[in-house]
Amino acid sequence: MLVENLYMSVDPYMRRSMDAVAKDLPPWPIGGPLDGPSIGRVIESRNTGYVSGDLVESMSGWQQHFISEGDEFIPYISANTAIAKRDASSKAAPEDFLGLLGIASQTAYFGLKKAGNMVPGETVVISSGAGAVGSVACQIAKIHGMRVVSSAGSDEKVAFLRDELGVDFAFNYKTTALSDGLAQGCPDGIDLVLENASPEHFAACLPLMNEMKTMLITGFISIYSTGGTVPNLANFEYALDRFLTIRAFAFMEFLDAFDQFVADMLKWRDAGKIQLPLQIHDGLEKAPDAFCSLFTGTSSGKQLVRIAS
Repeated sequence: MLVENLYMSVDPYMRRSMDAVAKDLPPWPIGGPLDGPSIGRVIESRNTGYVSGDLVESMSGWQQHFISEGDEFIPYISANTAIAKRDASSKAAPEDFLGLLGIASQTAYFGLKKAGNMVPGETVVISSGAGAVGSVACQIAKIHGMRVVSSAGSDEKVAFLRDELGVDFAFNYKTTALSDGLAQGCPDGIDLVLENASPEHFAACLPLMNEMKTMLITGFISIYSTGGTVPNLANFEYALDRFLTIRAFAFMEFLDAFDQFVADMLKWRDAGKIQLPLQIHDGLEKAPDAFCSLFTGTSSGKQLVRIAS
């Protein structure tokens, strides 16, 4: 079948695919179309399982059209041309499947609900709270009654976290030392961490961790352009002294709960409990600018590129 892409996503992990030797995904091909999350419509089909007009998700971003054989879509695992049919309804617009229902939101949702342990009244620290993963995670944690502490890279983003997302404490890590901001925001210690930003932020949380609690790592965006190496942590002894669980996880582990994820996210949005602002760049030629904005501090919310109407 022939698929026309409507929207594509740009995400920090893509920086790792630009390296000659990628550590978790195949390197991007030289001279060929890149890959990434996209949502499109079937234009013409010779596959009995699909008809013209079907909305489909794939990993065939960074291009206007592609040919699919209809293989089963599993993000980051199946072939880029594999697809999954998505329900275009009044509650979910096409762009929602890359935004509110997209991979960043799944990372936040499955991390907190499946890999982590949310306990009402306990304190969770979420770095890069104004980003796509962080902002959704902050709201999910608040929905579950947690006390949320977050960091961001500008005063405007801090205001967004505090005034729009309702986090309990937020600070600008560029003007406040990480240790000072975390100590001020977590007087009773930290019970759960969702780390998106950097080894430095992760290390600053360690001395404040309460015993037998969990630190989840979704990624270290700060090292993606510096070779991907995590420097030695001078205070890692706290992991042993506090009997901590430290876990990196892949949202793909939990895709058997995808339908529940969709139901929960749409329910919370309808109730006014969750939002994910979209920053949409028009035209495939804008994709490089959209991607680079992830690393310059100029992006907020979820970055999408609109390829066709």
